[in-house]
Amino acid sequence: MLDAKILNCLRDSFGLTAFREGQYPVVSAILQGQSTLAVMPTGRGKSLCYQLPAVLLPGTALVVSPLIALMKDQVDALLARGIAASYINSALSSDEQAHRLEELRQGAYRVLYVAPERFRQRAFVEALKHVKISLFAVDEAHCLSQWGHDFRPDYLRLRQAWEACGEPPVLAATATATREVRNDIVTQLGLQDPVVVVSGFDRPNLRYVVRHTPSDESKMKKTLEVLARVPGAAIVYAATRKHVEEVTEALVAGGVSAVSYHAGMSDESRERAQDDFMQGHARVVVATNAFGMGIDKSDVRVVIHYDVPGTIEAYYQEAGRAGRDGKPAFCVLLFSPADRYLQEFFIEGSCPNARTIAAVYDVLINRSEEHIYLSQEAINRLLPHKAHDMAIGTALLWLERASLIERLPRGIAVAEVTLLRPDVPVGRSSIQERIVLALQAQADTGRPTTLDLGTFAAELKESRDALSHALLALRAKGIVHYEPPARTRGIKILRRVKSPLAYLDVSYIETKQARELARLDDMVAFAYSKSCRRNVILGYFGEQAEGQCGRCDVCSDRSDPAMDTSRDSSRSRVSKRPVTANTADAGGVEAELYELLSGLRSRLARENEVPPYLVFNNETLRELATTPPSTLDAMLAVRGIGREKLARYGSEFLGAILAYSARQKPGPAPSLEAALSQSPKARH
Repeated sequence: MLDAKILNCLRDSFGLTAFREGQYPVVSAILQGQSTLAVMPTGRGKSLCYQLPAVLLPGTALVVSPLIALMKDQVDALLARGIAASYINSALSSDEQAHRLEELRQGAYRVLYVAPERFRQRAFVEALKHVKISLFAVDEAHCLSQWGHDFRPDYLRLRQAWEACGEPPVLAATATATREVRNDIVTQLGLQDPVVVVSGFDRPNLRYVVRHTPSDESKMKKTLEVLARVPGAAIVYAATRKHVEEVTEALVAGGVSAVSYHAGMSDESRERAQDDFMQGHARVVVATNAFGMGIDKSDVRVVIHYDVPGTIEAYYQEAGRAGRDGKPAFCVLLFSPADRYLQEFFIEGSCPNARTIAAVYDVLINRSEEHIYLSQEAINRLLPHKAHDMAIGTALLWLERASLIERLPRGIAVAEVTLLRPDVPVGRSSIQERIVLALQAQADTGRPTTLDLGTFAAELKESRDALSHALLALRAKGIVHYEPPARTRGIKILRRVKSPLAYLDVSYIETKQARELARLDDMVAFAYSKSCRRNVILGYFGEQAEGQCGRCDVCSDRSDPAMDTSRDSSRSRVSKRPVTANTADAGGVEAELYELLSGLRSRLARENEVPPYLVFNNETLRELATTPPSTLDAMLAVRGIGREKLARYGSEFLGAILAYSARQKPGPAPSLEAALSQSPKARH
């Protein structure tokens, strides 16, 4: 029997009346103080498994998440539900970080999101010792495992961080973990007899489709055909930034509303692209695998892989971003034999040999600076032999894991400034004059000075933007040579040794490439397989399949026109009209009421300066338009409406619904005043 207190929290704080498969055992175990490993498919609600206990447990739940760009979205969603939450990451100013850290000490938050790099800072770890941490949640826990598809060395600090927090219950959550990876997660965190909940890897609503495309031209043609046949929001994954840009350009030229998303774009551009996609202004986002982790968009109807991923784990996770609302969705893999060579190139970069790692270390220890700021390309130019640029980054990861170097947190903007004309007469009023005076006081003429722009701006009592513009102006006048901050992280030498290889697990490094190639073989075999696609995926994760799925291209290639992209598009029964994320589906939804409520949602979102889905998501709007409630009490039964959102938005939506009903049905209709008199708020 389910605990009444848990169910009340589920309804009042999250607007839900029932748990999804696997959620309750995880929540129950955590509330009983047991550490837990939860493996749940994408869209099964892993975040609820730590957010709900955070509401009920005394103290603050600390959530470790690898993507700082998504933390604000998660926090905004919690705040919209009336749950005190925040995040601390390098995107914040040092003053704001300090302010939030002080609020953490004062117990202001139920949930705090941090990136794993945060645990490099002793001040932060020390602060945690004085905070009541109710739960230590590790999101995307497969990043802990050296055998996982997205291993991140910063995650290896988490065990020490957990100990510093007083060893509260741990929740390690992931969507993609083989048995080997699950065991490694438990080992890395040092969990003793944890509760392990594996709710299954099957996503019955997903239809897996593979199309063999021998050329980029045929890939682009298939992409357009699939988007023409499958209405609704779509994600197209490409392996390189170049492919992302090319595909986006081709889609826009073909009349499809599309945006790009990759790590080479500025933070502002990525944020704008993500917002456009999330809010339905762009139907398609074309992205590298930098996009998607933690994205809360439930109505993606198709995910297309323009290039084959390197592992089945990566494919399953990315394809699983389709159909999170439980409705039918398509996962289309466009496969060319040449795709394998691209992935082999990536594997070569992710598996540098011992000689390259040692050479990278030699370059670093030959530098005299305390903090070294060199891009991977710059390090490569200094090597005695040419290496793969990506291999340089991997070598740095291994050197850091061996505690020979430390990579400094992201967000530190370090520039190189050389004073060329020390005798130039200056006053003391303008920012340019004060910059020259400061450089004259601390720098030798003609020798570069490394400056942390954030610190320098604070010393001058100016903004970072103003400082950057002034330095560019001084460079234009020939007074200074100015190299703006590179998009790289600083490096600090921790130990100077004769041979770094003595501190590395060379045997593992030598076998890693073979393992990566074997996993690529599994991915390619999936593309060529004549067996049920669903069964191949389930078998890979060690789950027994029962029967054929009846939905993939192998089992039923002609059963749905959206799958059969080989036929002429003019014969398709699926409309080619692009459908935005805000369009109502068929099946009982009153389309006019849905559009009315969607417009109201957009207005409220603008007024409150939040994305529309943080008001109500599409699923909630559909339910309101399918079975319109007549009282606020009835609205509480709608999925996604808790007491906080009811108090904030309920009366406006109910008023719109009642007014619409009055127009549709002649005769007396219940007034808004009468409906509000039955509200929970009115009775308390």
